[in-house]
This record gives sequence, structure tokens and C-alpha cells, in this order.
Amino acid sequence: MMPRQLREGLRRHPKGSRAPRLIIEQLPSIQTTHLHIPAMYNRTHVVDLSFKIPQVTSAKVCCSSVEFYHRPMHRGTIGPTQIFKLKPIRTGFGVRHTFLCMCGRSVQTLYYHARQLACRHCLHAIPLSQTLGRATRPLLQISRLEALLGKKGYHRYSRVRERLEKKFGAKVMLAKALR
Repeated sequence: MMPRQLREGLRRHPKGSRAPRLIIEQLPSIQTTHLHIPAMYNRTHVVDLSFKIPQVTSAKVCCSSVEFYHRPMHRGTIGPTQIFKLKPIRTGFGVRHTFLCMCGRSVQTLYYHARQLACRHCLHAIPLSQTLGRATRPLLQISRLEALLGKKGYHRYSRVRERLEKKFGAKVMLAKALR
């Protein structure tokens, strides 16, 4: 016997009827730490973002807001702009800034999708680990660790590597074979 909530959910949204959710790691992103926000109110500067997110040409950064300039669709026209307010958060070591998204959330990272910048909640994006099952999640952990450590940290983190190989066993060899 299927529970009532599951039966109703499957009736409303049969499997395959919804579009797949966006993956956070696959979306281009911009963080507040990349913008070098000025401390004084009368100062602004322009940051070139075309190498980080090709569809966003630049950002005009001031102490209270950031204005993102998107690439125009046609030559000779002005592209759309998006303005995000900045919220300063006092820490024990100074000030950390966050974006105030359109939904009202205070976030440090904005993601680009469908010609707009938004937080992961507005885009309904999920991390890659939520798409994997219990059996394949260790493969993701191993591949992320290998990417983080690389060849430079091979000897430095040998104990960590040995502990993970002991914990995951054959899955480590499978992850290495997939690369």
C-alpha cells in the first residue's frame, strides 16, 4: 500500500514530467569577494567580468550596491542591467558584504542562468551531491579531493588519501579509472 502523500504527488507530477533541476557546480557564478568593494561611500570602480562570466561584461561597484551590465543581444543596442544591493555584515575582523537577491535573501554567490543573475534559491538549483545516491556519492568525494589536492599535495596529504582509500576501498579505484 502506497502512502497517500506519495500517491497524490505521483499523480500530480509523474516521473519525467518536470525539467531536470540545475546543478550549482555547472553554473557560472560571481561572489562578493571577487568584486573588491570600496569602503568609502563616494568611491566607485568598474570590474571587468567578461573572463569570469562571458555574458556579463562588467560590474560597477560602490559601497552600497553593484550594477551588472549584461552583453547586448544585438550590435548598437544597450544590454540589460541588474542592480543588487549590498548588505554589510560586521565580523570581528572587519566587514563582509553579501548581495541582497530579488527574493530578499542575503547571499554571497550569484549564479548566471537564462540571461539573469540570481541566487541558487531563485534558480531552484541543487548541489551535485543531491543528485547522486548513497553508492555513487563517495566517487564524488574522491574526485573532488583529487581535484583539490592535485599533484602538488600528493605527498602532503598522503594520510588523508590513505584514510579515504581504506574507508571507500574499491570505489577509489573506480573513481581513478573514470578520470
